[in-house]
Amino acid sequence: MFVADVGRTWLNHPWKTKSRLLTERSEIDELIQFGIEEVYIDTAKSVKKPRLEPRPKPSLADPKNAINKAPTVVHKSVEPIVSMESEFPKAAKAYGRALDTSKALVAACRMNKRIEVSEVQENVDELVESVSRNRDALTALIKLRHFDDYTYTHSLNVSVLSISAGKTLGLTDAELKILGLGTMFHDLGKIRIPDNILNKPGKLTDDEFAIMRNHAALSAEILTEQHLNVSDQVIKVARFHHERIDGSGYPDHLQGEQIPPLATICGLSDVYDALTSDRVYHKGMLPHDALKFIYSLRGTHFQPDWVDRFVQSVGIYPPGSVVELNTGHLAVVMEVINRSLLTPLIKVVSDPNGQLYSRTKLVDLSKPAENQGWTINRVVPPSEAGFDPASFYNFAAE
Repeated sequence: MFVADVGRTWLNHPWKTKSRLLTERSEIDELIQFGIEEVYIDTAKSVKKPRLEPRPKPSLADPKNAINKAPTVVHKSVEPIVSMESEFPKAAKAYGRALDTSKALVAACRMNKRIEVSEVQENVDELVESVSRNRDALTALIKLRHFDDYTYTHSLNVSVLSISAGKTLGLTDAELKILGLGTMFHDLGKIRIPDNILNKPGKLTDDEFAIMRNHAALSAEILTEQHLNVSDQVIKVARFHHERIDGSGYPDHLQGEQIPPLATICGLSDVYDALTSDRVYHKGMLPHDALKFIYSLRGTHFQPDWVDRFVQSVGIYPPGSVVELNTGHLAVVMEVINRSLLTPLIKVVSDPNGQLYSRTKLVDLSKPAENQGWTINRVVPPSEAGFDPASFYNFAAE
């Protein structure tokens, strides 16, 4: 059976994904041992399998095994997921509107004008709705669209990444909207950082870095000064997104569980977007290299399980990546297959000699019947691809 939901929030979930196809008795036992008595299944995604062998009766001699009840199965209509092709133009419109709002937000703060929270919340609501329909459309836009001003796009990109990660982790829509609002505001404090420090191409001095580190507290200060009608969690996301579990973060050197969960999601997304974006002082990393770096922070800066779940959300090969197959063919990653991160949905665009096809082919690498033995050999940097991967997302805008 395909378990769509176990009725637990993402902080108290037995898996790194919200849903999973169960094929082994041990997987059911895992749920039972986790105290889960009820699950929701999606019959459309379930497959016909022989009945599982009866589970041996637990030994009463061991209290830990004295469980006499399996989870109840509840049939639930699962939220419909639309194709990338269907969602992409809607996502593009939502991203464009949110980008305009991001620019207006920064301008208002620079002129000490009041922030129009309702407009920002309206944009966040659209982003949440888009991610709910198709998790990959907006994250593909982040990689495919080219912007010159990091000031406006960074907070929006972090918001998109955070909402997508939160959706994968099982946050409710209400929690996603709080997270989206907090991430849109998380770097507002940088408007109070001198430009010569903010955009310095070389390494910051100790004094300059101390000033830069103050931006998270300044973000929370701006939101507090304006007496905005927002949840306290929104302000905490802004203030604590640079806190790290080993106490090395700032501004308050929080440790471990002192760091609010939503701020951790923002922190992971913030690092990922900063690493993969072109800046005045460095060229953006390829996504899989950025994920390797984030993985190196596992257990020091971020909780291991949270890093694992973030990688699950972003995907080893994010949408928009150009990959070379084992046969030499080039392909563009279209969607992440959540159950199998190494085998995404791809569009094969060239032959082994680099000659672009006039008609491309969609292939789900996770399905042996489709993949023709293809595997991903490596990620191809955009400068080597010889084409713009965005051109293969040429879905008509609404």
